Amino acid sequence: MSILETIDRKELRELLCMGWITHDGMWFYNVFQKYGAKAASDLNRAAIQAMSAFEVPRLKTAMGVEEVSTYEQLKDFVEGAFDLIGADFMQFKRHYPGNNVVRWEAPEGQCFAYKGVKRIGALDDYDCGIFYRVETWLKELGIGFQVTPEVHGCLIHQGKPCYREYVLDL
Repeated sequence: MSILETIDRKELRELLCMGWITHDGMWFYNVFQKYGAKAASDLNRAAIQAMSAFEVPRLKTAMGVEEVSTYEQLKDFVEGAFDLIGADFMQFKRHYPGNNVVRWEAPEGQCFAYKGVKRIGALDDYDCGIFYRVETWLKELGIGFQVTPEVHGCLIHQGKPCYREYVLDL
């Protein structure tokens, strides 16, 4: 019997996510070491944007989703996507209060990206990649939005609560 037949699905997802995040972090760290924090942050965001063109269609295919054009479809897509690729350590919470609003937040001081970027000393020039990924997904899905607060940098590093609220054009 192969290990794939014996490992729990959640354990496998966590293992794969940890591998992906470790690679992502080490890539960021090595770019930071060679070219500085600003270049690492800029290249990270460029990679996130490019990745969404592949990630969103793959997730839609995996979930059997053809269209995401309503609030309920977006909610189902986001929750399904994070069920597939979200790891427990990520700890971001999503809320859907209605009226085409989605609120994402990290529990106080619990952003894994903040912790990693702080550890390597690159926070001063770091632009949040977590929420940027959310925004690239929305753009890839063809959903317009307004975001509050519009942030440059990292809110936790600025001593503020880490959240974004998106009003969707659906």
